[in-house]
Amino acid sequence: MAGGKQSPRDKMIGMMYLVLLALLAMNVTKSVLNSFVVINGAMKKTNIAFSQKNDATMAEFSVQNGLNETKVLPFFNKAKNVHQASKELDSYLENLKKHIMAKVEGYDPATLEGNTDWMTLDTVQALGDIDAGQAILLGPDEVNPKDGEWTMIEMKRKISEWEDILLNQFPANERASLDGIHFVYEDGVNHDGDSEPWHIAHFYHAPIAAVITDITMFQNQVKNSESMALGLLMDNITTATYDFDKVEVKVIPKSSYIVLGDSFKAELIVAAYSTTQNPQVVVGAGLDTAGKASKDWTVSNPFDTARVKIKDGIATYGFKPTSEGEQKWGGIIRVPKAGTDEFDLYPFESTFIAAKASAVVSPVKMNVFYRGAKNDVEVSAAGFSASKIDIQVTNATKTGSNGKYIVKPGQGRECMISVYVTREDGSKMKIGEPRKFRVEPIPPATPKFATIAGSGSTTKAQVLASGRVTAKLENFLLNDESLKVKVTAFTMKVPVKGKYISFPAKSSKVTKQMKVALKNLRKGDVVILDGIKTSTGGQPAKGIKGNIIVTIR
Repeated sequence: MAGGKQSPRDKMIGMMYLVLLALLAMNVTKSVLNSFVVINGAMKKTNIAFSQKNDATMAEFSVQNGLNETKVLPFFNKAKNVHQASKELDSYLENLKKHIMAKVEGYDPATLEGNTDWMTLDTVQALGDIDAGQAILLGPDEVNPKDGEWTMIEMKRKISEWEDILLNQFPANERASLDGIHFVYEDGVNHDGDSEPWHIAHFYHAPIAAVITDITMFQNQVKNSESMALGLLMDNITTATYDFDKVEVKVIPKSSYIVLGDSFKAELIVAAYSTTQNPQVVVGAGLDTAGKASKDWTVSNPFDTARVKIKDGIATYGFKPTSEGEQKWGGIIRVPKAGTDEFDLYPFESTFIAAKASAVVSPVKMNVFYRGAKNDVEVSAAGFSASKIDIQVTNATKTGSNGKYIVKPGQGRECMISVYVTREDGSKMKIGEPRKFRVEPIPPATPKFATIAGSGSTTKAQVLASGRVTAKLENFLLNDESLKVKVTAFTMKVPVKGKYISFPAKSSKVTKQMKVALKNLRKGDVVILDGIKTSTGGQPAKGIKGNIIVTIR
């Protein structure tokens, strides 16, 4: 029989079983054999209840593992080992019973091919057969029982292997105290009051009704031991690890910066901590936990841990960021386990926004976009990193991201810019009112010839050295390299023998005819350039009002 703590109901069933064995020794009638059937049925119901309880415990392990995998997973894996080994042994014992019942009823177990669900003790006719059980489990010599498939020796070997699996889920120094998990093979007493070996007491000349009931009791012990082992493993994750002496409400805001139109959100928790046992804290730019055991977790780019101040179990930390935008940091809190020199490690990560101190000036009359140009726009929103900002623009196309955009207006006279931010929950929120920008054409370029714009004097040599007419956007603030100005046509008027001769050009270059005429210039002569056309940024050429007047000195 197996040892261990038993419920009152189990104890009562065991006592009835022993009484029945004693009655059998007195050759009591078939009604006593039927009593074994009743006891076997009662134990089967108990086994079903044990199975349901053990399955529920495994389900609770799964739930707890989802909540705290770091802490629970090692014990969950041990529980799986216990549960699987117990199921396999229970299945073996059930099949052993089916094998014995099939044999005693005259069936060949091999031909049944596992189809034995219908075979139960209450269907067996030869309940009083005292030879079949012995022949199968012990063989012809009960003193030296046989080994092999479906024998008592094989059964004890499988029980021993199962017992080792259960015990190995616990530290070596705890195994000796797990009495309820051990199988105890106690010797029996024969008719003469003499001691006899365990296997003879249970299976030698024992009726089939008693043999099957005996094996059902072994199944009961397997499930009872499984339940005890699972309970002990569950204690490791449900028993309080620390002694707390203070409980407070903590408010953890989702953001410490709220804009009108958004909602303030915070997590409210009841936090328990010890004011007598300070944790250890390491901080850095991030965590390095991938593929590592918890004891080997570290922080990346460690910060100055000397800045961590711990008092009454609460750690505080502060540092000055060196750049603006979203700042990420994290660390590991090492909490000592009560009564040991070991620590539980709790990693954390956090972010905050660092912004430059600034004042915003909005000169409304200067809000201008130039049609045909790449207009730079930089947008910021207090309390939000650039990666969380986006804009929408009417009468224009926009490109860019992270608070920096290029806007190209269309043909309308104005554009409206609306600013949006992405909140923590992923939703979009509009910030402020739309901003209006006037749309203006790109201002005319200023043409030059011989370094003169408008009118001025220069030498004949300077005029002859100037091979083209140039044009540039003077005092234009947009830093748009694509806005290159190209002179596409002009007319040069040169005095020849007292009359002005017009020389047209279809590019910016001075023509050969112009050069011949310019060689004959004298001091005091005036050269006039007009009809100047330019193209800016690849747009269609347009004429420029005014001209260039150059006087030869």
